[in-house]
Amino acid sequence: MKRSSNEEFDPDASELNHKAYKIGCENYDQRLFKKAAKAFAESTEYWPEDYQAWHALGNCFDELNKPARAEPCYRKFLELTVPEKQSNAWYNLGNSLLDQAKFEEAIECYIRVSAQSSIYRSALQNMERAKNGNSNKNS
Repeated sequence: MKRSSNEEFDPDASELNHKAYKIGCENYDQRLFKKAAKAFAESTEYWPEDYQAWHALGNCFDELNKPARAEPCYRKFLELTVPEKQSNAWYNLGNSLLDQAKFEEAIECYIRVSAQSSIYRSALQNMERAKNGNSNKNS
């Protein structure tokens, strides 16, 4: 597998990234989360700045009940994208942290979910669970 890097641009990286991402989406839609995760991880190797692939990879790890693996994916997504696109990632990162009993960090994430977001109410409910030290969350 060829990797994209800042030092040396691979002209095929964009096409390879897109192909791997598409395979990941197809597998995710079929609930084949292990296969989807593999494809999304491959996508990030071809194009490490692909914030959508990082978000999708985190979602796969959440579906596989691996919140510790999802956490860095959501953090990478947040690093690479603009604030207007971050509410879902803040919510998902909060859920991953809640699942790891990292309650204070989870609360900080839920606070960052936009009040205009469709998931705002769920974020508030999960924030209350984190405040009470309870990791049973909404998904």
